[in-house]
Amino acid sequence: MLINNEYVAPAELTGYVRAALADMQMNRFRLAAWLPNRTIDDLQYRFDRGGAEGLSEAATFRAYDAESPIGSRPGITRVTGELPPVSRKIRLGEYDRLRQRRLNTRVRSQILTDAERMTRSVAARIELARGEALYKGKIDLAENGIAASVDFGRAASHTVTAATAWTDTANATPLTDLIAWAEVYRTSNGVAPGTVLLSSAALGLLIRNAEIRALAATVVGTPNVVPQATLQGIFQAHGLPPFEVYDAQVRVAGASQYVIPRDKVLLLPAAGDPADPESSEMGATLWGTTAESLEPEFSLEDGEEPGIVAGAYSTKDPVAVWTKAAAVSLPILANPDMSFCADIGTIS
Repeated sequence: MLINNEYVAPAELTGYVRAALADMQMNRFRLAAWLPNRTIDDLQYRFDRGGAEGLSEAATFRAYDAESPIGSRPGITRVTGELPPVSRKIRLGEYDRLRQRRLNTRVRSQILTDAERMTRSVAARIELARGEALYKGKIDLAENGIAASVDFGRAASHTVTAATAWTDTANATPLTDLIAWAEVYRTSNGVAPGTVLLSSAALGLLIRNAEIRALAATVVGTPNVVPQATLQGIFQAHGLPPFEVYDAQVRVAGASQYVIPRDKVLLLPAAGDPADPESSEMGATLWGTTAESLEPEFSLEDGEEPGIVAGAYSTKDPVAVWTKAAAVSLPILANPDMSFCADIGTIS
C-alpha cells in the first residue's frame, strides 16, 4: 500500500488522532490518570523498579567531631524489554463511488472519522493493558503471534481476597477490610492510598452492606441504602481515601469485557494528569516510535515521531483507501506496590 496524501496528509491526520486520543483518555479511558503518557524515541523500554523511597530511614544523632553515618539508597532493579506494536486499519468501502462523483470533501471526512475510530481501538487495547497491570501486577500478551509476559514484581501482600465476600451484605465487613488493606499499603509505601477504585456493582454492595448501614444510622433509623455522599463521609471519617467508580468496557473478539473486573477493588495513589508523566510515581504508559512515523511521507517534525500515528493508504487492485492508526506502547509499573488489588467475591 502507498501513502495517500490526496485528501489529508499523514502529519495532519496524526495530529488529529493524537488530539482525539488525549480527549479519550480524559473522558473515557481514564486509567491514564494513574499511568500517564510518556513518549520515548525508542522501541525498548527501560525502567528502574523499586526506586520509590517508601518509609523514610531515620538519621541518628552523633557526638560532636564524630563522623556522619552513611545513608543508603533504596534497592533498584533495572528492567528492560521491547514495546509491542498495536495497530488497526479499515477500508473506505464506498471510495469508488465517492471518487467517481468527485466528492473529495466526503472522502476526507470519512478518512478523519475512520482514523478516530481506529485510534479508539488502539486506545481500548492500551486501556485493557493498563487495567491488567493495575489489578494483576503484570501484563500477559497472547495474541496475533505475540506471546509475552511482563511481571512488574508486585508484593504478594498487595493481591488479596476478602475473608467474607462482599456479596454477603449481611455478614461482610468491607469497611474493616478496606482499613486493613490501606494499612498494608501505607506500611509498604510510607503514604496512604489516594483513591479507592471500584465498579458500580461493588459500590452497590457497599451502600447496602450491614456494617456500613449501621454507621449511617440516625435517630430515625438505619437506612436500607446509604447515599453515596454519606459513604464518602464514612470513608473520610475512618481515614480512607475517596472512592471513584470505574466501569469502562471494551469489545474483545465480539464480546464486551470490563477493563477491570467488577469484583476487583483497587487502592491506588491519587489520580494525576494523563499528559504529565511526572504526575505519578507508580508508573507510566510508554509510547515509542513506530516504523510508520519514520516514513518520509509522514513529514513529522523532529522529536514528533514518538506516539500514535495515522495515515491513509491507497491500493490499486482493487482501487481503495485504507486508514490505519499505529503505535508501539505498553503501560509500566515502576513502583508496583503503589497498586493494591482485592478480590471481593464473584459478582454475577
